[in-house]
Amino acid sequence: MNWDDLHVLAVLDREGSLAGAARALGVNHATVSRRISALEESLGQALVRRLARSTPLTEKGKEIAAIARDMEQGAQRIERLTHAAQGTLSGRVRLTAPPVLVSEVIIPAMRDLRADHPDLQIALSANSHITSLDSGQADLAVRMVEPQGKQNIVRRLGSVAFALYATPDIARLPPQQWRFIAFDETLAHVPQQRWLEEFAGNRPLDLLTGDFHSQFAAARTGLGVALLPCVMAEPCKELVRVTGQQPEARPVWMVIHADLKHAPAVRAVADMLVAVFSKG
Repeated sequence: MNWDDLHVLAVLDREGSLAGAARALGVNHATVSRRISALEESLGQALVRRLARSTPLTEKGKEIAAIARDMEQGAQRIERLTHAAQGTLSGRVRLTAPPVLVSEVIIPAMRDLRADHPDLQIALSANSHITSLDSGQADLAVRMVEPQGKQNIVRRLGSVAFALYATPDIARLPPQQWRFIAFDETLAHVPQQRWLEEFAGNRPLDLLTGDFHSQFAAARTGLGVALLPCVMAEPCKELVRVTGQQPEARPVWMVIHADLKHAPAVRAVADMLVAVFSKG
């Protein structure tokens, strides 16, 4: 029995289809199918039902996939504990954070970290989605949503303020003529989007995008008024604040996997994050 085949089965169970599993694993559809067939042959059991539009697991397949996930989590914990036991400031640290914080806060602070710890490699993922530390996808994370659960180490780093920005030409228009740049449906739930919709009232939300960088570019182009993080927009000479009204600042949190709280490399990155956010 091949461990890699068990891993493929666990991913197939999670994703629900061969295509989804192939995307998650970074392989093609045929490779996933071949791995599952090899596992079925080695175990002498049918593990999936091959339907036209989906590939659900059989009951036996679900049982084995659950065991495979436990094995995977155990292996990941061994890796984390080994990482934590390393006494030197070297190796790779995986950090995930929202894209705007990566570009505007974290990247500018990386030069000092590199100078202090030249043997440290940072795998930096700019991701708006919440990444699971337990799955081994990251060692620590910066989030704008308060982390839930008690299994990890959580610390509030600070907050991110938002304000309404536009080009001077747009700002000089009567407020009733303002047109707005907003999030699309993928981020319609975030607090600042709800605040913007209430502020705009009957005025149009003309341009919808899925990230702050697109909104920032659109505002600089003169396409409307955008609600942007002040850390991004305030230094931009092409934009001005159009009103003193603004939503509540969003808190920023750091999460460290409990197994890695004493790892020197992870602590170095965490200390860098605390320092840079404490500067406001």
